[in-house]
Amino acid sequence: MALQKLNQDEEIHLTFTVSQILENWELDDNIQLSLLGLEDKIKPRHLYKYRNGDISFDFDQNLITRSTMILGIHESLGTTYPSNRDYGAIWLKRPVKKFKHKTPLELMLSGETGMRRVWYFLDCTQTWQD
Repeated sequence: MALQKLNQDEEIHLTFTVSQILENWELDDNIQLSLLGLEDKIKPRHLYKYRNGDISFDFDQNLITRSTMILGIHESLGTTYPSNRDYGAIWLKRPVKKFKHKTPLELMLSGETGMRRVWYFLDCTQTWQD
C-alpha cells in the first residue's frame, strides 16, 4: 500500500481500530509495539492514550503497511473462524506445521515478511495481487 495522506480523524480512527485488534488478540504491550514497529518510539505505558482514541500514531509508510497487514490478518481470521471470533487470538499462539512448527505470532514478530506470510496463509487472494 502506498503512503496515503490521512487526515487527523482518519489517523485517530485507524490507531483506535488497530489498537483494539491487538488488545483482542491478548498481546502484551511490548509485543503490540513490536508488531507495529514502534518499540523505539512509544513506551508501553503510554499505549492507553492510543487505545482510548485520544491521540494517533505518527503514520509513516512502515506503520501504514504494518497496520494494513494487521487489519488483513484480523479480517482473515474472522473469515476463517466465523463462529468463534476469539479463536483467532488462540490460533496466533499455536504452532502451525506449515510454519515449521512456529507460531504465527513468532513469524509476525520477525518482521514484515513474516506478517505477510501469515496474512497470505490465511487469505490466499492476497497472492493474486503481488
